Amino acid sequence: MEKLKTFLKKVKAYLDEHEDIRQLVFFTLFSFVCFLIEYVTFFVLKFALKNVNEPFEWFIFSYKSGGLGEFIAFLMSNVVAQAATFILNRKKTFNSDNNIVYAASMYAVMVCGIIILNTWLGGVISDAVTEGTSIPQDFAAIIGKLVGSFLAFVISFLMSKFVIMRKSKNKGEEETLASDNAEVASDNAEVASDGEEVAAEVAATETTAENSSENE
Repeated sequence: MEKLKTFLKKVKAYLDEHEDIRQLVFFTLFSFVCFLIEYVTFFVLKFALKNVNEPFEWFIFSYKSGGLGEFIAFLMSNVVAQAATFILNRKKTFNSDNNIVYAASMYAVMVCGIIILNTWLGGVISDAVTEGTSIPQDFAAIIGKLVGSFLAFVISFLMSKFVIMRKSKNKGEEETLASDNAEVASDNAEVASDGEEVAAEVAATETTAENSSENE
């Protein structure tokens, strides 16, 4: 147990020193949580709407094999997952303190793009996999979801880090200054500790010398 605690402390210290890696790790963990939320929502809706299976085609969306029910399942599961992603990552991953209205607006634009891309791609892949093959339609839908989820992960991380959830400049400077002060304090503590050791050695040497002189 003690070894585990020591290991976790080392991991935390490493992540604190490497902000980009920490963000990627946290973003990945939260994305996995949202991934589970998305797929649970998707399959619940898909099962609930299994009888709503008439072919659906509108705008760029085409759901011939899965129908309207699958389109709704793709759409709503994406909405739920992206909302959860925003809430978790804004404060926990990127520690963002920028304007919430700006962040939410930009995130909404990004999410709309991701949802449109995923919903369109889901139908394309699902139809492409099932046409001319013996692959079950449900399995084809899973393939479409996996491809869409990976693209959403990449797009969402890059946009969140560099555009939507950036720290304010002042906060970044404050954190850098605090980090520098902490390093300076640590160096001073080491110097003080070395000084105390040297003083102790000198005192011990003097004491030994005095004892030797008295004995003589």
